[in-house]
Amino acid sequence: MTFSELRQGEKWMTEEERKVHRRFAMTMKKFLKDHGVATSPLLIFRVSDIAMQWLVVRRLENSLFQSEDDEQGGLPTVTTALADHIGKGRERLRKAIRELEDACARLGTPIDAGLADEMAPLMRETRELMDGADFSGKEE
Repeated sequence: MTFSELRQGEKWMTEEERKVHRRFAMTMKKFLKDHGVATSPLLIFRVSDIAMQWLVVRRLENSLFQSEDDEQGGLPTVTTALADHIGKGRERLRKAIRELEDACARLGTPIDAGLADEMAPLMRETRELMDGADFSGKEE
């Protein structure tokens, strides 16, 4: 796997998700290069894993705002299962970030600044794209 392949996204992604995915891949490529991390297919796979986990969490969180109750001005219904899935997804995302940091350290190029701290501005920047997206996979 290469960063060029990663930037393409997946067929099942919405256009907004592809934009976020592409931006994330380019940001991570620059971040790793700036920190002197030699890229490899396995390292890029770890970056891909972070992107996928982030996307899954965002989709789950977005479902909170697409309920019928929300359209009627009330609070969205949060089921125990949805809350559990969001929590597990966030934990998987944290684990994927930690695994990338550990892999960089094993390769002899530890990342001085926490990767999560570096990702925060990108996540805030793309939040508007994700919050307004329709994740049903249906074309409008």
